[in-house]
Amino acid sequence: MKGSDRKSKAALVVLTLLAIVQAAPARAHDTWVLMKEYAVKPSTAAALTPISSHLFAVPGKDLLAPEKVAAVTILRPDGAEVPSARNGDGYQTSAPLKEKGSYLALVKQQPGFYSKTPDGGVPKSKKDAPGAIDCRFSEKHAKALFTVGWPGGTAYGKVLGLPVELVPVQDPATLKAGDVLEVKVLMGGKPVPTVVYGTYAGFSADKGTFAYATSTSKEGIARVKLLKSGTWLLLAKQEQAYRDPSACDKQVYSGSLTFEVR
Repeated sequence: MKGSDRKSKAALVVLTLLAIVQAAPARAHDTWVLMKEYAVKPSTAAALTPISSHLFAVPGKDLLAPEKVAAVTILRPDGAEVPSARNGDGYQTSAPLKEKGSYLALVKQQPGFYSKTPDGGVPKSKKDAPGAIDCRFSEKHAKALFTVGWPGGTAYGKVLGLPVELVPVQDPATLKAGDVLEVKVLMGGKPVPTVVYGTYAGFSADKGTFAYATSTSKEGIARVKLLKSGTWLLLAKQEQAYRDPSACDKQVYSGSLTFEVR
């Protein structure tokens, strides 16, 4: 093999590895919502648990602390809000759900700083963490879709204008294993080029491991093949420079979506 060919192949390997590293989610806790049941019987309450973890497991083990939950919103199939309240480790609707169709649950996590220092990580900006090596300011939002009785309505596709959000083109509750789900990835309501990672409960016991990864089109649409029945998680992230470099280095936005495939 000629030297130039060896160099070209070596360069290709390096570029490929770099692409994989840049595309992979950062090794930080991700946030998602797990429903107690994704198919809720009519005239019963719906219950959910916010999770912050490296591993997608059902039931969830790493609960998002109550003080880190900024807001919980549940929308009926017609988009109207349903009252909810804290209940034990999670939240549930304040009254039984009678309207049949597809519901949307949203959890907003309290945004915050995280700085790496020689002594470890601290929830502070660089200004408040002397000697900080790196700082990130994170905003995380998590959605879950569930049904009462049967699928229906428009809430599943409602655009909420979040920093990063996953909006299904089809209602996942109408799909089955082997189907392809199209998901729009929006940043402030506009399509954004990114990678969507997906996995399902039981795929792997290794942290930060996903069953699927795909890039969005120029319209911001990712096509995810639903490989297996069960509870699914989709995740997308975006990063940009923090507005004040003296306080922090990066602004990180994260959006997730959970649903059940039958």
